[in-house]
Amino acid sequence: MRTVRDLRLAGLIAYLAALIAGLIVSGIVHLVFGQRGVFGWEGFNFFGILEGVFFLLVFTLSLWIAKRAVKVTTTTLLSAGIFAPTSARKLARPVPVINALQSFEGNIAVLLEAGQPVGVIGIADSLVPWDEAPVVPGDTAASELGSLFRQHQIVFVADGDTIHGMITRERYFKYLGAK
Repeated sequence: MRTVRDLRLAGLIAYLAALIAGLIVSGIVHLVFGQRGVFGWEGFNFFGILEGVFFLLVFTLSLWIAKRAVKVTTTTLLSAGIFAPTSARKLARPVPVINALQSFEGNIAVLLEAGQPVGVIGIADSLVPWDEAPVVPGDTAASELGSLFRQHQIVFVADGDTIHGMITRERYFKYLGAK
């Protein structure tokens, strides 16, 4: 799973590649028409507008191809990585943490033993070992969790022994904009 940092870098590289492709095609069109195109600095003419149209078409098509290839959120791509996607840590909601099975009186909780998570109660008929539970690091991009939610109802977010919380399938799809 890719982290927020990975997606920001991918967005920057994809944006710059699309920008360069647009500028190259626009420059080629400028040379093909004998450098008669003027677009913006000294005025407007037909050849300059044609150069601008070619730039926009290639830039937009390159962004679309890059978005499909890199699988990065639109805001991250269009901002060249300035706007980062949401991390799993930000999307997670607190989960009860208990030290003994007798004190459990809820739906889902993480069982600790000597300060370390050992299992999850409430997602199956019995205790699910922590190693088998769906757990992701906190800096994982939330948009990357789709494959886990195809198999699990809940994903836990933890960095080592620090448990940040859990993300339900309902909350994840709400984040994606599904109703």
